[in-house]
Amino acid sequence: MARKKLTWKKGYTPKPWPRNPMQKLYADYFDFHFTNKPTPKGRNGCYICYKVQRNHSPIFKGVFENQFYPKTRVHAEICFLNWFKESPLEQTPGPGEQYDITWYMSWSPCVECAKQVAEFLNTHKHVRLRITFSRLYHSNKQEYRQGLRSLAGAGAEVAVMSPEDFTCCWTTFVAPEEALFPPWSNPDDLVFSPGLTWAKLSKNSEKLSKMLDDILLDSEQLKMDSTSLNNRSLLEAEE
Repeated sequence: MARKKLTWKKGYTPKPWPRNPMQKLYADYFDFHFTNKPTPKGRNGCYICYKVQRNHSPIFKGVFENQFYPKTRVHAEICFLNWFKESPLEQTPGPGEQYDITWYMSWSPCVECAKQVAEFLNTHKHVRLRITFSRLYHSNKQEYRQGLRSLAGAGAEVAVMSPEDFTCCWTTFVAPEEALFPPWSNPDDLVFSPGLTWAKLSKNSEKLSKMLDDILLDSEQLKMDSTSLNNRSLLEAEE
């Protein structure tokens, strides 16, 4: 089934609908979906560029996007978990075997996906997950903020994409060798076709990182308050 025509979106050309997971991401799709402008219009889907290592040796990499049709709608995070359970984890891991997973996401996870990923991490202690994303999804809503905290509480490393992350994502999942990402040492070079320079990308990344720090700090403060309250209760009980 072909994609709907998206010619009204400048620089975004319709392509044949790919099969999840993909090996590469189209360059114009990366341009459109991974821009880190905080609230861009029309970015309704989510992409995950992923790397999987087993005992520090790379074994899988690819790209998942939200599944819209022809089947039931499934978010990219759940598409990955379903695939991962069937592929790398179909064989019981040996003693001491460790999986390290890196996600480069266009949006941070929604509430339900954050919950399911956190549950997966809590029941698969041999899996470590680093989640880095271009933008925060509904960061002003408490339930979405709590979702990010639950991921961190389950052991996931949660971060906003840095200029280095954008470069790594581009060279690993998008461009052929002859189409290199613009060097981020020059702040005035354009990074994305919508007119985003390295300077703007870096500024957006710093701003979003500060917002994420504030979200996760709430979690740390709650832990400290809870620990302090528990200690106080123990002291009162001893008295």
